[in-house]
Amino acid sequence: MPAILTHDLFGRDVMDDASDLLGFRTRDEKDAFLLGNQGPDPLFYLVIDPLMRKWSPLGNVMHAARPARLLVAMREAAERLEGRERRLARAYVAGFACHWQLDSTIHPFVYHWQNGICSAGVPGLDEGAASRVHAEIERDLDEMVLFSVTGQTVERYRPHSRVLSASRAVLAAVDKVYFYVALWVYDRPIDPRTFSTAVHEFRLVQTVFDSPSGRKRAVLGGLERLLTRERFSLVRSMSHRSRAELTSDFDNRGHEPWTNPFTHEVSRASFWDLWHEARTAAPRTLAGLFSAELDLDAARALTADVNFEGATSAPDAPYTW
Repeated sequence: MPAILTHDLFGRDVMDDASDLLGFRTRDEKDAFLLGNQGPDPLFYLVIDPLMRKWSPLGNVMHAARPARLLVAMREAAERLEGRERRLARAYVAGFACHWQLDSTIHPFVYHWQNGICSAGVPGLDEGAASRVHAEIERDLDEMVLFSVTGQTVERYRPHSRVLSASRAVLAAVDKVYFYVALWVYDRPIDPRTFSTAVHEFRLVQTVFDSPSGRKRAVLGGLERLLTRERFSLVRSMSHRSRAELTSDFDNRGHEPWTNPFTHEVSRASFWDLWHEARTAAPRTLAGLFSAELDLDAARALTADVNFEGATSAPDAPYTW
């Protein structure tokens, strides 16, 4: 990711720049933009739907493979629609690009922490627990961002009610974008309702995870560990705590050196340094994405072929699905 609240609040920060570029006229267009800031992440939640879970790997594929082709296809798919649908789709694609901007900038930092924890020699806390460690890091940062930006915790700012807003019209327009993109970029025809179903499932999971007091989180986490025999609970690592703190154990506010696991470059950037780096770059990315000159070469220059994880992925890089 980063997690749901960080992406939403980043999108709200970029909203004025996106609106100046695209001329948002309606609440639906703003909602579409904010939904776009969640990027492909809703697709992960298709795993809870027996009929649609076969499309959930698309989320991983979009994160990892062919970022330049993906953004070009997103833009082209939106442009092929007409009228209101076109405006909603363009707003969504702008938000999607902001998701890429934040993910590609901050993910190497998250993976640095994840790799360090999983290699620290703690019994049971190895690569087998990587997904739970990743979620724990991002949840902790998410709580910090929420309180730092809004002065609120999840007791008042509930993810399931404050994020993922989108009307049927918005979801219908974005469904079309995903159908075309999956076909053009990843050579897969998908169910035309894939994205809208994923958003509904994401909303459901956020409602289930909602536990400001921690009581429901403890019960669900205990049941998960009992049923899965896992030592660490994914539910407990993803459910937000009511934490009124301006810091995180993972924010690197002391500017200690860390190594990008993909480029091996050493940095002293903190989380907020990386946030502001992405925030500064976002308007340029949006301007390039919606430029009349956009083609694959321009998109490669725009993205430097860096995917959502922060690693390099060429336009025709192979992928597994």
